[in-house]
Amino acid sequence: MNDLSDLRSQVRNIINDECIVRVPKGSRELPALSGGGFYSWQFYLRRALLDPLCLELICIDFWQRLGPLFDESPFQLAGVESAAVPIITALVLDAARRGRSLHAFTIRKERKTYGRRNLIEGVPSSAPVLFVDDLTSPLHNAFWHAMHAIQDAGLSPNGRGYVLVRKTNVGDSPGIQTSMGVISIESPFTLSDFTLTLEDYNSERSRLGAAWPAPQPIARRVR
Repeated sequence: MNDLSDLRSQVRNIINDECIVRVPKGSRELPALSGGGFYSWQFYLRRALLDPLCLELICIDFWQRLGPLFDESPFQLAGVESAAVPIITALVLDAARRGRSLHAFTIRKERKTYGRRNLIEGVPSSAPVLFVDDLTSPLHNAFWHAMHAIQDAGLSPNGRGYVLVRKTNVGDSPGIQTSMGVISIESPFTLSDFTLTLEDYNSERSRLGAAWPAPQPIARRVR
């Protein structure tokens, strides 16, 4: 197993074991958005986004996927606070270490009610915008909020997005259709990488027993 595969496996285990809340079938512990029933599982990715292993994987994977595109046609990053902030911060810092100048701004969940009443934090450039978030899907509110903010600011998406988890299965199309064109979502993980239901998770743990991956210690892998 090479270094990147090992790093991806470690991050996958962190997310699978520590960033997914699972409840029994029929439980009403996780109310769905807008009163639309109840979830049986839900991602809480902040634990991963504050782990150096996860941020390292994001930086390596991001530039492998999107580095050639950036070098050919530079873009800027944008994402909705607060989930996108650690990803954007890590990528901007890593870009500088790689000799790339990567511009970014963030989007508030709601427009300020005082002062400048701004929705955008930072100063966007004129470059096309690449959407960033912890996870997304065609139904994710943060994605559509970001698209509206980008359009209202007179900016254009560059047709790509990057998230830690694309909330669709591995065989599903990565594209999300918008009035500004299709946004193709790049990600190191999809739902297919994880054990989602509590029943399947407990069954897997029981089957694997002592071979079950133990939580990985935080490693300092500065290059």
